[in-house]
Order: sequence, then C-alpha cells, then structure tokens
Amino acid sequence: MHEVSPEAKPFELVGGHINCLLIHGLTASPSEMRLLGEYLHQRGYSVYAPLLPGHGRTPKHLNQTGWPDWYQEVEAWAERLRQEPYPLVVIGLSMGALLALELGLRVKGIRGLVCINPPLVLQDWRSNWARVLKVFRNYIPKAIGDEDRQMQSRGRFAYDCIPLKAFVSMQALVKDVIKQLEMIDVPVLAVQGGRDELVDARSYKIMSQRLPPERLQNLYLERSSHVATMGEELELLGAAIDSFVSGLLGG
Repeated sequence: MHEVSPEAKPFELVGGHINCLLIHGLTASPSEMRLLGEYLHQRGYSVYAPLLPGHGRTPKHLNQTGWPDWYQEVEAWAERLRQEPYPLVVIGLSMGALLALELGLRVKGIRGLVCINPPLVLQDWRSNWARVLKVFRNYIPKAIGDEDRQMQSRGRFAYDCIPLKAFVSMQALVKDVIKQLEMIDVPVLAVQGGRDELVDARSYKIMSQRLPPERLQNLYLERSSHVATMGEELELLGAAIDSFVSGLLGG
C-alpha cells in the first residue's frame, strides 16, 4: 500500500483570527499552497490545507475517486471551521477553485472565496476528448517543463500524468459550477495568471458574465503561470487576498 508522500502531506498554521481553507488542484497536493499559506499566516491568518482524496500517493489512487469525494473532504473542513468564532475564507487553486465555488453554493457562513485560475475552459484540445480517451487508456502524460521541474525542486508534489477518470469527473464539476454561478451570494476574488498555460482566458469571461458584479473582484497577475501560488508574483497575490479579506471584514 502506498503511503502519502512526505511532500504531499496536509498542513495547518494555527494562531490567527481569520480562518483560511486552502484547496489544491487536481493531481497536486497542499505543497503548492504552502508558500501562500505561510504568507497569510505571517499576517494573522490561521491556515488549513487538507490533502484531497486520491492525491499524494499514485495516479491509480486518484482514478478511484471523483469530485464528490474531493468535495466531501473540503465541505467537512468548511463545516468544522465555520463553527469557530473566527471568519472563514476559502482559497482554491485550479480545481480547488471549483471546489471553493461549490462550497460557496452549499455552505452558509463563508465570508469570501478566492478563486485562482479556475479551469472553466481549458486550452488543451485533449480535454474535449477525455471522455472518449478514458475508454482506451487510464492516463495521459503531462507536458513537464522547466517551471514544473523548478517547482518540484522547491517541494511541490504532483503526479506527472493526468488520470482520465478523475479528469472527466472534474469536467462534471465544471458543468455543475457554471450552471449555478449566478446563485453564489458570497464575495469572490477571481485571480487570473497572465501566463497560465492550462486555463483559457474565457474562464474569466464566464466568471464576469455569470457572477453578480457587486460580488466580484478581479486580479490579473501578468507574469504568473497556472500555479500562481508558487510564482514570482506570490507577494502581490498574498497582498491582494489580504486586502480583499480586510474589505470583507471592514478592516
């Protein structure tokens, strides 16, 4: 049995007066949220970054799960944290941003959502054929570049392939989120990386068209790629989140 990789383990940084639930992306782990979590913790936030089911072990484990499993995990965390006396903000990257939006639809008491590069529309043409491809194969390889290798050297754990059953389940989550975006009554900070190699810019057009404008703020990170939480504009991202949350709470 494969144990969770040491680099992929969940983490908590407790001691602040605002609770942040950090949600990582598909095939990745809390490691990609660590730097942002440390930044926020230094500014008075308590940070909780769970490991989603199927992650942190092998791609086979991920293919045995789907979005209801991932959602159930983050919902349990959100329900626990909203019972505490401190405000709760949910911050998600990529697929984690989809789960954050789903939480905003279902869980009462969340004060704000931060959605970093939500994959409502993807650039890779193969995404349109995933449902067919999964009949013939279980995985497709990722295009691993220098930036991916650099993040790995800095502690990020992620699978080197995409488990197709899990990916198709994420596509079902995308449809569910898009269908209900107008119903979200929680303030949202939508973050777009200008160099995002995975998410099509149409994702942000959908967000701006479907979410009520009075509830939506946008942040464009010109030099950031998909994993903006480990990029060169991390401090700009962290400061924007801090400012967003302060505005929500009247600070």
